[in-house]
Amino acid sequence: MLKDQQYNHLTSNTHMKLLTTIAAVLISISAYSQDYVEYNDFTFTQNGEELSMEQIIDLTVLHKAGRGNVRRGNKFDRMHYWNQNYRIANNIGSFVVGSAAGIFGVPSFLLGGYITTFYWGDEPGAPVAFVAGAGLCVVTYKAFSRIALSPAGCLRKRDREFKKVADRLNQAIKAANQ
Repeated sequence: MLKDQQYNHLTSNTHMKLLTTIAAVLISISAYSQDYVEYNDFTFTQNGEELSMEQIIDLTVLHKAGRGNVRRGNKFDRMHYWNQNYRIANNIGSFVVGSAAGIFGVPSFLLGGYITTFYWGDEPGAPVAFVAGAGLCVVTYKAFSRIALSPAGCLRKRDREFKKVADRLNQAIKAANQ
């Protein structure tokens, strides 16, 4: 009688182990069969199939993710391959905007922070100058970060933008599948 109870206990355990294994396999298959986008050397792939730039743009519009990064990546691609003068003009524009914002932003940020910290009650405009200076410092950073000194720098910036596109698309696809 004791042996029959032990045998029944073992068979019920076996069924549970089998069900758990099947559930784990189904979960792993559904996780690996998602349509993730990969980027490597100006080539987007999905499930091992190469995607064109039009398909990537359609995916970014469909999932509402990474549209700005595609635009910036294509801009850096144009600066490298098609028009070297476009890179120079873009660098000059970014330098002028970054310098102008930095000339006004950094002193405003520092002076506004100093006045806000030590003389808050005396100068009511100090927090405004501090916040405006902080905003101009951000503009300065973004403008200088868009300068590509060499054609190879354009490729690095292009690849960085397109990797962001792939990451954002994958996050959107993952969110849509859940």
